[in-house]
Amino acid sequence: MTLRIFLTVIDTGSIRSASESLNLSPSAISRRLAELEENFGQPFFSRHSRGVEISDAGHVMAAKARDIFAAIDGAHSELRRLSSGEAGSLLLSANGSAFVNGLAADMKCFSERFPHIGIELFEQISPNVVASVVSGKTELGLISRTFRLPPEIECTRYCTDRLVLAVPQGHDLAELSEVTLSDMSSYPSIGVIEGSSMTRLIRRVSVMGNKEFKYRYMANTNEVARTLVAHGHGIAILPEQFVRPHDQTMPIVAVPINESWAEREISLVRHSDVPLSKTATIFRDFLLELVKERDIAR
Repeated sequence: MTLRIFLTVIDTGSIRSASESLNLSPSAISRRLAELEENFGQPFFSRHSRGVEISDAGHVMAAKARDIFAAIDGAHSELRRLSSGEAGSLLLSANGSAFVNGLAADMKCFSERFPHIGIELFEQISPNVVASVVSGKTELGLISRTFRLPPEIECTRYCTDRLVLAVPQGHDLAELSEVTLSDMSSYPSIGVIEGSSMTRLIRRVSVMGNKEFKYRYMANTNEVARTLVAHGHGIAILPEQFVRPHDQTMPIVAVPINESWAEREISLVRHSDVPLSKTATIFRDFLLELVKERDIAR
């Protein structure tokens, strides 16, 4: 309270004006100022008939006092953000398709709006994302929804992911306007991670269509599979956004796949029995609001 009185006297220019502003008697204010000067052993004011004039020591003290109040105000703001969930961190796991289909851009928008929330991010294949959410290692995840999910997993649509056939320039299939599983099944192919949702999907539809899909190589990432295709090692079914942005810089062609399974839903998942933290709730609501805006824009 004494420092607040001290600054009010400086800001109003006189003890009398400070008295009216703080609803304190002039004598009470003078007593507080005298105690402050005595505690620091410095005169902070010179008194005269027109009011008070701040000394050099008073200027130093005023600057420090304002720093103290600014730090206190900052602490209050940070504590309010913590209490509301607008400060802190959240754990998020997502597959690669989610990143190239909007998540990376959406995370940037989120960070600009909520700069005090940090996102600890884990890139995983979809089955491992689900396992992380079920075990509680992460609160939220984004997956390609192409496989059976545990009953405790709650899914909400985030976006749509289109699969295409990536082929080297000059390949037999490169000039086709679209392909089917029958068209591609006779060519050596490059797969991406045996346990991934996409490889599981391709194996399932191959069995259902009675088509043998031969894998020459099994890459660890979509990027590696794309590079192998560009160098003529085979063809690969890949998410469209891993291919089209690179067809001008790499000898690679994205051919549309005319099959219903080639369109996948990317879903935001959470554990339905575990309440989300305030921070995770803010992030989830932010993403779903963006989804709603994009749907309206279409």
